[in-house]
Amino acid sequence: MKSFLLCPLLFLLTSSTALAQILPVGLYEGMMANTGVATTDSKAASYYNPSLLRQRQDNAFSLNGNSIGAINSKNEGQTFSSSLGLAPSYLSNLVVGEDLVHEFFVANTLQGLFSWQASKNETSFDAEANISRMVSGYSMAFKSIPLAIQFLARYSEAKTFGVGESSFPAQDIYVVSKTKSEYKNLNVALGLSTHFQFEHYTLGVNFNSRGLSLYNQNKGSSKVFTHGSPPGDFTVTEDDDARSNVTNEEGKLLIGHGFKVGDHEFLTDSSFVEVSGNLDRYTFSQSFGYRYGAKDGHQLLCGISHRFGSDVDYFGQNFNTSVGYSWRTRALRSAVGFYYGKESTTVESSTVGVVFGSEYEY
Repeated sequence: MKSFLLCPLLFLLTSSTALAQILPVGLYEGMMANTGVATTDSKAASYYNPSLLRQRQDNAFSLNGNSIGAINSKNEGQTFSSSLGLAPSYLSNLVVGEDLVHEFFVANTLQGLFSWQASKNETSFDAEANISRMVSGYSMAFKSIPLAIQFLARYSEAKTFGVGESSFPAQDIYVVSKTKSEYKNLNVALGLSTHFQFEHYTLGVNFNSRGLSLYNQNKGSSKVFTHGSPPGDFTVTEDDDARSNVTNEEGKLLIGHGFKVGDHEFLTDSSFVEVSGNLDRYTFSQSFGYRYGAKDGHQLLCGISHRFGSDVDYFGQNFNTSVGYSWRTRALRSAVGFYYGKESTTVESSTVGVVFGSEYEY
């Protein structure tokens, strides 16, 4: 019974970690399926490639990538769903100096309530997990050379609670289990990025180190109530091994290519991210983005991304796509868009949401 109780909680945390990598971040980048390591006009440079800050000419304040969305999944009597709500995903203050460009930022990569329902034979389980992940830091880009240094602080928090019920009519036994866990982690990391820009081509590279944990709390408990035969035979067992793991310590390497011809820009990013909780493995994904920027400030953006892995057999089995529109009113740049994702590997799931935000230059 205990293994049945813990597996859904583990799935909740694993699924939410994967979801954090596909949620839109950035006024432009989020509407190009999170593509932006080598763009010529970055609106979330500290998240994708801080060295691109040297392109900026004016101070700016950004509140963008706000998203509202949901994910649903069903597989063999099991249902997984979430409500992500409304939360700012990228907040930054950019200051342009004589020799350096500075940016202080906060990226809220995941904040939502996840639920799981499962039933098999005479056993059922319901679980909830409240999970949040965020990255904040300071980026410093040199104007004279295409190089930036970054200092990061990453925080993760997960609270889970689950109840399971099992009955064994032949033995006249009825079991109720309760499991709860709480995980918190704060770690710091360093980042180094660069880009090489030519007439129509840009190569960008961004590396974030594995985090150094400063604070880590991991506690959990489970309690099993068993009512059996003969009548009146009632036992309670407890232990403290029901712990969760939703670390935000993973390092990553991003490599991007950008091609710009006139008002058209074509982008592609390759992402290598260490697997949360198993840092000797990497998740590899590829994204493609397109941006059309008209002379009057109106822009059209779209993109698609795809994860590679042993569980993915073809392109359409796992993908995320987004589309958006951006316009400018004096010193204010605004954008609105939609995103959709689908997973057809070990489970069937889909994600959909709305993205919008603004950046003010001063």
